[in-house]
Amino acid sequence: MILLLSLALIYLFGFIVVQVIKFKLRRMMRHTENKANQEQTQYADGQIFYTQNGKQKKHFQQSDGEYVDYEEVE
Repeated sequence: MILLLSLALIYLFGFIVVQVIKFKLRRMMRHTENKANQEQTQYADGQIFYTQNGKQKKHFQQSDGEYVDYEEVE
């Protein structure tokens, strides 16, 4: 009787572990799919992947001066 009860508990424990692993995997897959859908735009010639930066920093300081467009003369 004890052997049967032990086997039933082992089976129940294994079943619960498998269900928890399935749940975690499904949640990870759903999260990955949602993230991929947010960062993907599809065009006629293929797919373009991009990431959006919330705050972009400037690459220059206020004291750097102004940019002056120039043309080389030979």
